[in-house]
Amino acid sequence: MNFQVKIFLTFAISVVLIFSVINFITINFFKEQQHKYEEEILSLYREILKQNKNYQLPYYIKAYENELFFEESYITDRFQRFSKTILIWEVLLILVLSYLFYKILNIISRKEQEEEEFLRFLFFVLSHKIGNFLSTLNTNIEILRLKPESRVLERMQTSCNIIGAELKKTMETIKKLPKTARSRQKINLTELIKNVNSKFASDKKIFFSKKEVNVYNNLEAMETIVFLLLDNAFRYAHSKIHIKIFRNAVAIRNDFTEIVKGSGLGLQIAEYLCRSNKLQLKYRAKGEHFIAVLIFN
Repeated sequence: MNFQVKIFLTFAISVVLIFSVINFITINFFKEQQHKYEEEILSLYREILKQNKNYQLPYYIKAYENELFFEESYITDRFQRFSKTILIWEVLLILVLSYLFYKILNIISRKEQEEEEFLRFLFFVLSHKIGNFLSTLNTNIEILRLKPESRVLERMQTSCNIIGAELKKTMETIKKLPKTARSRQKINLTELIKNVNSKFASDKKIFFSKKEVNVYNNLEAMETIVFLLLDNAFRYAHSKIHIKIFRNAVAIRNDFTEIVKGSGLGLQIAEYLCRSNKLQLKYRAKGEHFIAVLIFN
């Protein structure tokens, strides 16, 4: 039994106990008032009969040897109607309260799960970016060991600048997360892809089929998704990368000479972000090409 179920059962039992106490007090109060009501009505009819002995009494009042009393079935029926009315309304009220509490508890529970999943996601993102940086750095260091070149040093400096900027951007995103996690804005895909693509220094040919398309979504999430897809393409491409914007999708295709199996973490992170922002990500390797398609409404 999980924590949420325990809370719900505790709430339901507490509500039932509270209403049981209220019922007990209400029924006792009703009985007292009923007794007073009976005495007052009987006293009134006694006075009437003193003035007029032929007065027709109501069906629920009987006379026996100059004594008046209520019909037992009438009192029982009146008490049962009162009890049923209270019971029906209380059951409805308990059901409504339980449903509302369940919905609130479910929302809170789902939000906690989303926050926990997002924390794991942030850890994966940072690990992925730092891993990419270290991999590039180690490659450049090996090249420098063989043949020192200023161009390699420039690439190392560029890589350091990129990882520094990415870490800074990630930290800024975390700081303003409560405000931007659900925020949506108009995003120009061409400008977004150009901006992300500029962060990659590569000698591979890039073919960019531009089309003016705007989407409404979370900017930080879209930037991260595009970055991860381009990072995957640049990492495994042999010589060419094709980027094409459609009316409702973005396709990124790269060639490769052989299938290189990586951790797949970048695509997993991208898939998580797509699910969180109501996007779809499809990818597959076909022939000598790998294609990833980001679909939006």
